Amino acid sequence: MLGITKKKWKKYSILAAIVFVSIVITLLLGEFRFFQHLHLKALDAHFVARGREPASGIVLLVIDQKALDHFEELQLFWHPYYAEAIRAAAEGGAKVLGMDVIFAVPVTKWEPEHDRMLAEAVADTASRMPVICGYAPAVMSKQQEWPVPVNMIASALGMAAFANLTADPDDFVRRQELIEAPVPGSQVPPARSLALRLAETYLGTQADFDGTRFSLGGGTVPVSRDRAIAINYAGPPGAFPRISLWDFLQAARAGRKEQIRQWVEGKVVLLGPDNITDRYATPFYTAFSGPRWTTAGVEIHANTLHTLLTRRFLTAAPQAGRMLALAAATGGAVAMVASFSAAAAGLWLTLLLAGVIVFTHILFRFGVLLSTSELVLSCAFSVLFAITYRFLTAQTRGELFSKAVNLFIGRQLAVSLEDTQSITLTAKHAFVTILFSDIRGFTAFSESKEPEVVVERLNEYLTVMVRIIMNHHGHVNKFLGDGILAVFTDDDGTNPGDHPVRAVRCGTEMCLASSEFRTGVGIHTGPVVIGNVGSTDRMEYTVLGDTVNLASRLESLNKEHHSQLIMSDSTKDRLDGQVATAHLASVAIRGRVNTLDIFTVSALASNRGEQTVTQRAP
Repeated sequence: MLGITKKKWKKYSILAAIVFVSIVITLLLGEFRFFQHLHLKALDAHFVARGREPASGIVLLVIDQKALDHFEELQLFWHPYYAEAIRAAAEGGAKVLGMDVIFAVPVTKWEPEHDRMLAEAVADTASRMPVICGYAPAVMSKQQEWPVPVNMIASALGMAAFANLTADPDDFVRRQELIEAPVPGSQVPPARSLALRLAETYLGTQADFDGTRFSLGGGTVPVSRDRAIAINYAGPPGAFPRISLWDFLQAARAGRKEQIRQWVEGKVVLLGPDNITDRYATPFYTAFSGPRWTTAGVEIHANTLHTLLTRRFLTAAPQAGRMLALAAATGGAVAMVASFSAAAAGLWLTLLLAGVIVFTHILFRFGVLLSTSELVLSCAFSVLFAITYRFLTAQTRGELFSKAVNLFIGRQLAVSLEDTQSITLTAKHAFVTILFSDIRGFTAFSESKEPEVVVERLNEYLTVMVRIIMNHHGHVNKFLGDGILAVFTDDDGTNPGDHPVRAVRCGTEMCLASSEFRTGVGIHTGPVVIGNVGSTDRMEYTVLGDTVNLASRLESLNKEHHSQLIMSDSTKDRLDGQVATAHLASVAIRGRVNTLDIFTVSALASNRGEQTVTQRAP
């Protein structure tokens, strides 16, 4: 019982090591760019599987192709259109407007009134509808050289925010930095992103960041170390209602105030380009590229804002939970490979894979990010290692069982099992030579010795005899106490029909072998039935028939004729003169009508004492 326990512990320890190594390899590979991209794409798949979700409270006022086709001026000089749209949105009841348009340089040199016109629109509507103006930090550093009135007004009113998007290593936008790193000792509040500043204005509260914890509206916002939030996209491109800037201004000019009110009242309006020049790859449709499959920057800001306002945050699973999930999935995969057949293991692994996908997707819908690809990758490594382990142990067991079959039952059965790949109660007819051997006086020897000595001496004797039999390509079928039943057939590496010669030479060598025991041998050649006999619960590979019985009787005649080896005329006639024989006698065999001529080997005839023999030379 102790041995079994140790064996199980060894197996469990190896399987546990496979789980551990698989997890470690998976985590280490996560540091490489390829696998980082793989994990990111697996996250994207959750968005695609989930599809679009309802999005309200935000409307996009877009600079689309229609606007570009109708406004003849260069977009650099669209200040009057922006000002007109700002005033119309304020009159329509919009709560806040975000400008995802960068004003890098003043245009007063070319259009004297444009900068003033836009700045006045932002200032005049600030009390009714604050306008959050986006900027690029690189541009703001040039404001002293190139002062832009609208940027100056927005900064003065606290309505400026950076519009930069945050890209992942594969250039997809999945996160957005919310706030710049605070400068130690500075009294100046760190700059906000466009989405965060819009959310603060919409909620009427300021975000608080103490260097580690980020809060907004009384609740914690989960951010990464670089102060970025995971964007919970509401859907693919087009998830938010959008209005062409051209249509919006046409409605305002036509006095369709009710139409404008339906569009923007009580909502956040985001004004920005929606054309090929400002589009980015996002989690949706990650296998495609082009304008149809990418998202406008202004809509990405809208998705970030939507995440903040709805508080449907995406948070990475706690490290402990991540490790637990890896251990559970990987351990399950290893257990399946180690416990089931290949077909059953394949089915269970498929179900495990489906379970991992479903489980991680459910977590995603609840805002918890647990990497599907990380779990699957760890399972894949564990399956590979477990299959290798199982193959090696199976090969070892197979070699052990093959050796055991050879050792305890015989090589013929081992070959038969390997050829048929089945264990059945089957048999066949064969023409063979049977050799029976026995130890003379063994009963008296065993009665006079201690059991340990008897077993030790017998094992030494049988070791020598078995080696002799195998050297002559014989098969030890069974041990009969101190006797041996051996079968000689036509095998690979032997000449067809030479099994009588090999059997006689083998018997001769057994009789002449140096031993404290005297060996008697009986040999007969004839037909037998050879195969598995017994029941499905217990069977034995053996030889049956009169040939076997006669060989046994011939061996017992050695006592009567004071010989060591007796062969039948059937065996002697098939020696083809290759062994010198001597005729012993014609004997009556029980069950036979005619007498049987028996022979011995001439080399052994001298051991018979005073008995007349007829020697027949080859």
